[in-house]
Amino acid sequence: MSNETMTSDGFSEKPSESVDDSAREAGYPSRSYSWYVVVLLMCFYVLSFMDRQIIAVLIEPIKADLLLSDVQVSLLGGLSFVLFYSVAGIFVGRLADSVNRPLLIAGGVFIWSVTTMLCGFAGKFWHLLILRMGVGLGESALMPSTISLISDYFPPKKLATPTSVFMLGAPIGIGLSFVGGGYLYGLAEDMASAPDWSDFPIIGGIVAWKLVLFFLGALGTLMTLLLFTIREPKSPKYRKANNRKTSKVDGAASIPEIKAYFSTHWKAIGGLYVGMSFISLASYSQAFWDISFLTRTYGWDAATGSLWYGVVQLVAGLSGMAGGGYLSDRLSNKGVEGASVIMVLVGVGIAIPFSFAYPLASSADAALYLMILAIFGNNMAFACTASALQRLFPSSMLGLAAGVYFFLSNAVGIGMGPTAVAALTDYVFADPEMIRYSLTSIGGVARVLAFILIFMGFKHYRKLVVELDKNR
Repeated sequence: MSNETMTSDGFSEKPSESVDDSAREAGYPSRSYSWYVVVLLMCFYVLSFMDRQIIAVLIEPIKADLLLSDVQVSLLGGLSFVLFYSVAGIFVGRLADSVNRPLLIAGGVFIWSVTTMLCGFAGKFWHLLILRMGVGLGESALMPSTISLISDYFPPKKLATPTSVFMLGAPIGIGLSFVGGGYLYGLAEDMASAPDWSDFPIIGGIVAWKLVLFFLGALGTLMTLLLFTIREPKSPKYRKANNRKTSKVDGAASIPEIKAYFSTHWKAIGGLYVGMSFISLASYSQAFWDISFLTRTYGWDAATGSLWYGVVQLVAGLSGMAGGGYLSDRLSNKGVEGASVIMVLVGVGIAIPFSFAYPLASSADAALYLMILAIFGNNMAFACTASALQRLFPSSMLGLAAGVYFFLSNAVGIGMGPTAVAALTDYVFADPEMIRYSLTSIGGVARVLAFILIFMGFKHYRKLVVELDKNR
């Protein structure tokens, strides 16, 4: 019988002596509650990606309604979102090192949900552009805070699996955007074409694509209440201090300490940060334009393209995320140092040939099959990078470090990726039907550069993680 007793906040007071209970021995929250937090936060990550990616599903009706070019639409899904998402992420990351993270996340969810609702009333391009900035501002709170929060719920060598489960929200959100987004748009069209639609209170008379955005925003606003079931856990530094019977507990690392850490270990940090920014560029550029690629190249209608692309994202994304985290933890438990970055390199290596190949496929079916492996490898890399970050930094600066990482990754990925493809298509190839060559150029070359940079920094990363683990 276990001699463990639990406090009301889910923490262990008298941990078991078994190896399996090592997390509770260190004062981590109970396993069941920790996994509840991970799954709940994953649901919000799903929602964030649905709100983020839904623009890609609604490209054609938005273009037709507001008379926009490919570049303008890419700005709605790229630059407008990333301006606040990336920049605010640094400041939010800093806050995550010193304030209540669940409340910080709740504030962010509320902001992005309300602005998504307001997108349903946008009448001009500039209205939608500014509101998408608000969506980016709200979503900036989720990733840095969650990466930091999860690291206080699980011991270091068991972080990859829960982190990858949280990261499953990305492929689920993207998949649901395309699978469910097309269905929602169909329902919205039926509602908007009803005879008495203009008489409906508040939202009456708005067109179908706006109604989809309003619905997603309303859903997020209601879901915000669930975040009040998440408690702020005690940090590892607190637990260590408490075990020494001392009352002094350090807070967030100072800015000079953080600068010194980054400058000392820039080779380990830079390889991962810059390399993954290229993976982000490849991922977002292709995800944003893949539906247009399927419709323009193979003559599919948008609904069919959205459905099958969503299925591919769900299957490949879920298996890549879950498989990467699981294998990373297995390698770590066998004593392999730097296991997370090893799996990042494996994922990127898998994605490279297929990201070159799928836009050039002779048929839509062949393109979708090739996409599966490109997306599988990509998601494996994303999942394992998140757990690599948690091992790379002391907990006192992890929130800010994650904020900086997501700033760089998203500034390059979201800010440049969709627009880079659009610019090649509009100004270099000067033909919308040539989008396949833009996709293969941006996606393939970016992943090759990423592999080189991450590989160059790997030995420095592994050395640093070994040093940090001795002090944890």
